[in-house]
Amino acid sequence: MTGKRWRAGEGRGRRGWVASGLVLAAVLMLLTMRPGPAVADQVDTLVAAAMQREQVPGVGLLVMRSGKVVRASGYGLANIEHGVAVRRETLFQSGSLGKQFTAAAVLMLVERGSIALEDPISKYLPPGPAGWAPITVRELLDHTSGIHDSEEDSGEVFDLRREYSDDEIIAVAHSYPLNFTPGSHWKYNNMGYVLAGILVTRRTGAFYGEFLRQQIFQPLGMRTARIISDSDIVPHRAAGYVRTAAGLRNQDFVSAALNATADGSLYLSLDDWSAWIAAMDRGALLSRESWNSLWSRTRLSGGELTEHGFCFDHVTIAGHEALEFDGSWQGFRSAIERDPARGVTVVVLENLAQADPIPLAREVLSLSAGR
Repeated sequence: MTGKRWRAGEGRGRRGWVASGLVLAAVLMLLTMRPGPAVADQVDTLVAAAMQREQVPGVGLLVMRSGKVVRASGYGLANIEHGVAVRRETLFQSGSLGKQFTAAAVLMLVERGSIALEDPISKYLPPGPAGWAPITVRELLDHTSGIHDSEEDSGEVFDLRREYSDDEIIAVAHSYPLNFTPGSHWKYNNMGYVLAGILVTRRTGAFYGEFLRQQIFQPLGMRTARIISDSDIVPHRAAGYVRTAAGLRNQDFVSAALNATADGSLYLSLDDWSAWIAAMDRGALLSRESWNSLWSRTRLSGGELTEHGFCFDHVTIAGHEALEFDGSWQGFRSAIERDPARGVTVVVLENLAQADPIPLAREVLSLSAGR
């Protein structure tokens, strides 16, 4: 379940793999068949170079400015076996970019007075060991809870093929000692969002994914956004791929329970992302204070201000402040870049585990923001 965000060292060894001529030819053919000018513009050139360099089968690219779509382009193959091209309606897995929606669900409940960010999580979830008592809802979202992550240096804590109940997931989280005193440090944490999703489920009486559908996706016109499912018929679903020494293979199987957790188990298209970013830009659905929580810097208990919000990190690109986040899961990689001062947002979606979308997203942001 973890790996829903890129981890240092994951999927390296690019030099040891050469794409099959068939896959590379298909990618290049689809690049040349894209509608538009005969001579590719600078963004197309950047995408083509990244795809060839990293041997990525397919890419979805969204550029928005002040809530309006500037570009929503598909490149290459969504499904290699069937030769299906990436289009703006193609569904890519979100990876950890999906944490934005979990945070939004919690913040909606805060605005409705159903929970409070400073409440201890034991008010809504079964109490854990003594050290868990101070952990707040806020600390689940801002990565300062100290809870052992679902993937640590020692490896994955779940059997990814097993069907867990929510109570069993909570019990696994309780079985590990805390990494640090809650609130004292920042450490990226998937488990906090897994628990936040369970909290939403228990507080609302509806599966958190259904809450997202009814309260976020439908109101915003995100018509195809949904929880991952291997069993459902999902139109326009892209396939995720993993590069091996022998070539590409399909993504690994993950149980239905662990492929529906709130740390980023979503399908979204470029159209879905454009509706979400437009809502973000105009301050729809949530209060401005709640929207700001997604990226406002977290302050530790000792007073130190971090470079991290709930779902965005603060970075400097070409001398300009920007917000960024990335995701990684089941043969998919994703990245989002926002330039708040210029109102420009870029989303890059790729269907290869070893892809690296952040450099491409940063380049497109710089170009689109006119730097």
